[in-house]
Amino acid sequence: MNLSRCLAVMMLAGIVSSVSAAEKPVRTMLHGGWNAEPPAEEYLRFVEQVKPDILIIGVFDQQLYATVSPTGKAKAKDPAELLARWKEVIARLNKQGIRVIGQMELNVVSDRQADLTESTGWFAYYDKHWDEKLLGKKPARTAADLLEEPDLDPMPPKKENALTTALCGCRVNPKSLNACINKQSWREVQKRMVRAAINLGVDGFMTNRNYFGHCACEDCRKGFRRWLSDYSKEELKTRFGIDDLAKHPPDCVIGMHRDPTTVPPELVIEKQRFIKHKIKEFFDEVYIEHGRKLKPDLFVSQWNHMANFDELHLDKGHLPPSTRTSFAHGAADERWGLSPKLWGRDESLIWYCNWGTTQNTILEKEYAGDTVLYGKLVRALADGKPYVVNKYDFYRPRNMMAEAAAMGYATNAVGTPIQAEEDREVVATYFAFLKKHEAFLQPSESYAEVGLVFPRRAVHAGDGSPLEYVEAAGRALINRHVLFDMLPDDLLATLKLDKYRAIVISAPEYLEKAEREAIARYAKSGGKVLLLPVAAEDRTRPGAASERTQRWPDREKLLGFDATIVKNARTNRAIFIKELDRAVGGAERLSGLEAPWTVELHAYRQPASKRIVVHLVNYNHDEKAKGKSVAERESPIATEPAKLRLHLPDQFKVKSIRYYSPEVEAEALPKFQQKARVLEVQTPGFQVYGLCVVEGE
Repeated sequence: MNLSRCLAVMMLAGIVSSVSAAEKPVRTMLHGGWNAEPPAEEYLRFVEQVKPDILIIGVFDQQLYATVSPTGKAKAKDPAELLARWKEVIARLNKQGIRVIGQMELNVVSDRQADLTESTGWFAYYDKHWDEKLLGKKPARTAADLLEEPDLDPMPPKKENALTTALCGCRVNPKSLNACINKQSWREVQKRMVRAAINLGVDGFMTNRNYFGHCACEDCRKGFRRWLSDYSKEELKTRFGIDDLAKHPPDCVIGMHRDPTTVPPELVIEKQRFIKHKIKEFFDEVYIEHGRKLKPDLFVSQWNHMANFDELHLDKGHLPPSTRTSFAHGAADERWGLSPKLWGRDESLIWYCNWGTTQNTILEKEYAGDTVLYGKLVRALADGKPYVVNKYDFYRPRNMMAEAAAMGYATNAVGTPIQAEEDREVVATYFAFLKKHEAFLQPSESYAEVGLVFPRRAVHAGDGSPLEYVEAAGRALINRHVLFDMLPDDLLATLKLDKYRAIVISAPEYLEKAEREAIARYAKSGGKVLLLPVAAEDRTRPGAASERTQRWPDREKLLGFDATIVKNARTNRAIFIKELDRAVGGAERLSGLEAPWTVELHAYRQPASKRIVVHLVNYNHDEKAKGKSVAERESPIATEPAKLRLHLPDQFKVKSIRYYSPEVEAEALPKFQQKARVLEVQTPGFQVYGLCVVEGE
């Protein structure tokens, strides 16, 4: 077994767990791959040695059962025999206190169209080898009856990832064969597989590829018609062009939009909104309601994706190449369109992947290859739940683990390099460091001074034009070493805004009344608001916004108070920083770090301990370094000592400052001075990760 590809060791650090009373908190975990076969003895011994809280491993869905008739040269396997072997493995690991989390494809039954016509894989199992003793009677007559029923142009795509146009005008990616989540028969099939896995002792599930293709089956058509019936006759006519819903031809539905050069018509956007909610309904019915009825403390999570901040547009596979961020980037999130109340509700872990666009640096373009913007957004929406951003970083083990600790989430979920001795030593060193200093990484509050509003309401309405403005402002704040939070705009009415010295907002025309009032109260109490207006040419460019959202009124007039309007913020970050400094009364009024842009700053407060914890992460390294191990090729370039300026809470008197780094065994006691509420301290130089602990009296 290739351990460097199958193993991923992850530490959840500095997060607040909001799991149920019956569920144990998650601090460490491993990812062991997607094999139907149980792991080798070598891997199991490693797991038992490390003893993670959870092990995400294996598949217990249609992929496992498809082994009865595999494609290619693979040997056929007996699913029942595989499950029996998994039972032994799970029991063994459970004895060590390790929870085993199985993986489930939500509805993808094959990546090969030929499997259907040749009756191989899952189709062969369902039609010819279905085990009633294990799974009960078949919920549908044939496997084909479970599938989405797309109403597509019969012309086959020329390329695997090519987009085809459905007769309804929908844009569809026909790569996979999907079961229809709206068919009760498929929900029943998934419930049967969930029950079979729980009977083995599986402690939970991570669902993958939580998306939907295109379907015109009766369940989808009727469901979408019921969905539309919640709109008034006037809304149906003005928004969707439907004069009479009863006479309107039944509509197919579609689950995704991946073309960055176009925005679907309003009715098609509504189909996607409908499907996102039905995916959540499916997940809740199968995994939350059914699964936790069988096992009350069942661990459940979704493996989802984000593409909001592909700064250099490095993703060339999941979305077609594009030089601008568009609505398609925002809608790539499997939770697109869900309200905060539904977003991640009842899940044990919030998992997001950014499709591997932050794997490495491009220093000449000031690109650090970090996940900070993603992490800050997910953290805000997770609302205290454990969370992780997976970046497929197989190349920078030190930086990967340092960033995770600093952001409060797990290390890279897939592919932590440990094959070479030096790689294993680096992982061991960092894990020992994190475990030793776990008290400083316990539940904590963000110590941010600026709030950057993320325009969820705009993106959900069909307008992706503000994304680049938020991205540019966020990157300027990171490079300037400003402490900031990401604030989802549909949560503004519930957040404590007076903690921020300034709030940066875009697309206020989409805010609801309570959210506008919250911003107005903040401004009235003396808070500074910076507005990033989207230029008309950016809103109307192809792929940016729907026809409806392009016609929304000028955003400068909608706040109800005077704000600092920062034009050209997308293309000129220096203008934005200049206006921010002016708004707060000068750069010295904000905490900061005198260090190169390659060093990133994060800070959290632990009120119960009268402690402020500052994290420093260095992204500078030799991009052309060679070596036999990944750790050697990472080749970090140590940073010089840096001057940290930290604005302290009222009546906070510094007692001591301690400084730690994984590369140095002994703690450092840097000199500092406190002038009123401002702390200045010279932090030592470090290789990749520095932890500065400020203790109050």
